Amino acid sequence: DLQVSFCFIFVIKSELFFYYLFSVARVTCVFSQSCVLPCSDSSSSDVINWSRLTPADGTVHCYYGNQDQLGQQDQNFRGRTSLFTDQISRGNASLLLTGVKVQDEGTYRCNTSGNKLCFIAAPVSDIRIHQDGNRITCSSEGIYPQPELTWSTEPPSNTALQNRTTVHQTEEKLYNISSSLTGPDGPDLTYSCSIRTRSSRRRATLHKLSKNQNQVVLKRKTGESEDETRKQKNLYSAQLYFLHTDHIFSQKNH
Repeated sequence: DLQVSFCFIFVIKSELFFYYLFSVARVTCVFSQSCVLPCSDSSSSDVINWSRLTPADGTVHCYYGNQDQLGQQDQNFRGRTSLFTDQISRGNASLLLTGVKVQDEGTYRCNTSGNKLCFIAAPVSDIRIHQDGNRITCSSEGIYPQPELTWSTEPPSNTALQNRTTVHQTEEKLYNISSSLTGPDGPDLTYSCSIRTRSSRRRATLHKLSKNQNQVVLKRKTGESEDETRKQKNLYSAQLYFLHTDHIFSQKNH
């Protein structure tokens, strides 16, 4: 009987978990931008209450008596929430949240249509990649959630890429990431640095020429002798490179 009872409780909890997992609407809001948390009210009620359940319980926005009632509003949302009051009579109880912060991430509840799981995204917007001697550094700032950085070469290098990656979180809870590696000597290689989060990805590539090829490029460009070329190398980068970036960002509101 004990085993049967345990099994019965486990099945109920599992069903509730899957019901919660698939019934919660998921919304992605972009850091520092405005975001709409959708909510519909088929009863056209004039009482609308938005609250946040996690990570901390609190009132986000309350409306009744044909006006906002913000006396109990969580101070973290002061001046940043509003409803589409001209559409409430048509069943639109959606919440407009402005100046989105990382701290806004969590589970919200609209009293008329259930929970909303709100994700915050600060996409990878820019990658800086540069070379200093035989060391190549790739970095980006102001990202959320915590990004991942990977290196690759084309053609693939036979030597393991020795890199060191550091991640720092700012006061705004955004992430800065930087990684440096020592490029192996040998034939021409194209180095790719990819930085990604769950909703965005950006890649920068750097093509490094060998020292001999650099000398040929400089000689052809200046029309000077080899000795003169060596003198002029102080005026040029020891390693010439071409830089390319590409960016993918996806935002889904369910």
